[in-house]
Amino acid sequence: MKFYFLVFILTTFSLVSLSTQEVRAQSDERSGYYQDVMRFGIGAQAGLMSGMGLGVRVHPAGRMGAQLAGGAISGGEGVAASIGFEGQYDFDWRDRSRFFGFIGMGYYTNGEEELTKEEWEQGEEDPRLKSAFRAGFGLGYEWDISNVLIFSANIAFTYFSEGMFLPLPQVGLYYLFD
Repeated sequence: MKFYFLVFILTTFSLVSLSTQEVRAQSDERSGYYQDVMRFGIGAQAGLMSGMGLGVRVHPAGRMGAQLAGGAISGGEGVAASIGFEGQYDFDWRDRSRFFGFIGMGYYTNGEEELTKEEWEQGEEDPRLKSAFRAGFGLGYEWDISNVLIFSANIAFTYFSEGMFLPLPQVGLYYLFD
């Protein structure tokens, strides 16, 4: 599983690099906020496919970007945590707003993975997550709500490692800077 995650990350970053070179080579490409300068962002992401919690993102000059989100919270007997990654491709943009597609994956835990069958009460349902690993693709839109704040909403067609496939919403709020 770790090998596939590493291959996915390396492939995405390679595509980001190639896209940046391609956009710079094309003189007829229209310019815009994301196309002229590399942008960075920090903020919060909430979603069941590509991480939940604090997020960081990079959008090199061009049409491609990447986002990493994750976090942990202590509750009950364990620590619930997630980490996720998205590769994004811009279809269209206007100023700081953009319409994009993405692929991503995430790993989620509720802190109960170490439990054995003897450790939870008889008759109780297994408290461990049935599908910790998720992957998928989707469409999203970002609105600039100020000069530096971006609100992101997207629909993620998510595959769960137990075999379920669901369309799920994701939202984010990011502070962008150069």
